[in-house]
Amino acid sequence: MRDRDSALQLPAGPRRRAADLTGFAPAAPDLGHSQAVHDSWREYFHALPAGARLLDVAAGIGAVALIAQEISRQGGRGFEVHSLDQASTFNAEPLLLDGIRFHSRRYDRSTPFADGYFDAVSAQWAPPDDGAAVSGVTELRRILKPGGRARFMFHALGGAAHAQCQGRIAAIRTLLEEFRLLDHARHMFEVAFTQETALRRDVVQAAMLALDSQRRYAEAVESVSRWSSSTPNPKALDQILQLIAACWEQRGRMSYAEISAHLDQLEAEMRAAEARMHGACALAVDETRAHRIGRLFKSHGFARIKVKPFQADGALLGWDIQVA
Repeated sequence: MRDRDSALQLPAGPRRRAADLTGFAPAAPDLGHSQAVHDSWREYFHALPAGARLLDVAAGIGAVALIAQEISRQGGRGFEVHSLDQASTFNAEPLLLDGIRFHSRRYDRSTPFADGYFDAVSAQWAPPDDGAAVSGVTELRRILKPGGRARFMFHALGGAAHAQCQGRIAAIRTLLEEFRLLDHARHMFEVAFTQETALRRDVVQAAMLALDSQRRYAEAVESVSRWSSSTPNPKALDQILQLIAACWEQRGRMSYAEISAHLDQLEAEMRAAEARMHGACALAVDETRAHRIGRLFKSHGFARIKVKPFQADGALLGWDIQVA
């Protein structure tokens, strides 16, 4: 941009350094209860004997398996930790990461493990009572040794984590569709980058267009800032505003295409987060379903079944099902 454009001032919002523009992603929410969930898994793994073989199923990013590995190393227990997930990015052969053997497959299909191979099985947020559940529970019974134990943790329908997840979905939609923050930001940059052509046609009109686009963005920022304090993840908004501010500060060194790409990436990441949270909400179970899952295990040879609510600070988070 030309020097005359440098007089334009970005509306209120936090600032962000240029180097921070790469690899941007909005901060994950602090749901306030993750520590309680992690501590419960640590307690579960602490109770296992040294040398135990563990299998974490529907592992996702491997959060539970990593806790098991942490306990193994801290106590010198020497656990053998395996993890199953259907992610297509895994190789056909087991992938060894941080001492954990990741296998690319679902647990409702035949697994490569011998009968009674594992001392313990774990799973988090993935109910095994859908159409493929029977084969999955049968397979888990086969590979879990007699006297072994399994623990499954599920989001509670209507619980605190479920409600916060729904709140984040609503917040993303409100930000993008009601306040249209990114739309206003895009228009502000478009006007700024076309100002030189507009100035040649009509100086007054060009100035008015620039001021109007900035005013609309400023109003959106003000409205969003007032609203964001009541959302589950206000820090994410700060990051979004910082990214836009950084693009504005560097508009003299960046092309319009580069800035548009940053904004498009940001929106894509927000929409991807929305989709992931939709998936998590779909896996939430109510009390009736939790007990149905317990009966499913019992009907497939598990003798001891415990189904209980998992709470933290008096708030219901999920259903804790432990079987043996």
